[in-house]
Amino acid sequence: MAAIQTPKSQYQQVADLLRSRIADGTYSADQPLPSEPQLSAELGVSRQTINRAINVLRNAGLVRVRRGFGTFIRGVPQVTRDAKKRYAARNQGTGAGDVEMKALGLTPRTEYVEIGRAKAPSAVADALGIDVDAPVLVRRRRLFANDEPTQLADSFIPWDLAEGAPELLKRDAGRGGSYTRLAELGHGPVRFTEEVTVRTATEDEAQLLELDGGQPVIDITHVAWDAADRAVEVALHVMPGNLWRLRYDWDDPTADEYPTADGDA
Repeated sequence: MAAIQTPKSQYQQVADLLRSRIADGTYSADQPLPSEPQLSAELGVSRQTINRAINVLRNAGLVRVRRGFGTFIRGVPQVTRDAKKRYAARNQGTGAGDVEMKALGLTPRTEYVEIGRAKAPSAVADALGIDVDAPVLVRRRRLFANDEPTQLADSFIPWDLAEGAPELLKRDAGRGGSYTRLAELGHGPVRFTEEVTVRTATEDEAQLLELDGGQPVIDITHVAWDAADRAVEVALHVMPGNLWRLRYDWDDPTADEYPTADGDA
């Protein structure tokens, strides 16, 4: 039996129309969306329908509400986070995130929430192979592009390494960021691991990232290892799910076991 397709509701059709207008530039980035009364009059539907349609766009991360000013089109396009290329290019700026945003023609900015000595949380201590509450350097940051928040990033470095690089206690750790400073100490990262989960943003995260309630975030636990196989940094990234695309590539470790295309071993 063929499935019966239910026609789209009015608010879904309006949401599709508004989404297409955003995509084709009718409504440009960082500009306000027409008001609910304006859209209601133009499209001949109720304000309730317009409100529901705008909520669809808010949940998709395409627009955001600025209290007292209206609903605005988000100005940052989806960003591809290439796990391999981003770290190879970090010396082109103050870090991988800085380089990523500049490549898109966006203006990066970092808000430093905390920099200093702290006690290692349990999960961080496990990843670094140190005792719980052992001293670490913490660098808590909120990253922006064109003044829109793009991620929360908390980095933890064992204190015995961090104290040898005073630049790590400054807001600007210098060209190449923390990893270049670690390399100067003989502990430059040569291997990385990442664990990725998707979850709903907490209230604090939603506020800091200017997300509406219920929007998903990408949660990445990134660990950097030096040539002696010591974990030298744990970075916890929380990123709006709608804003980022993750890309990973790798070589096949068993490739030599298979014949090539022309039949040679």
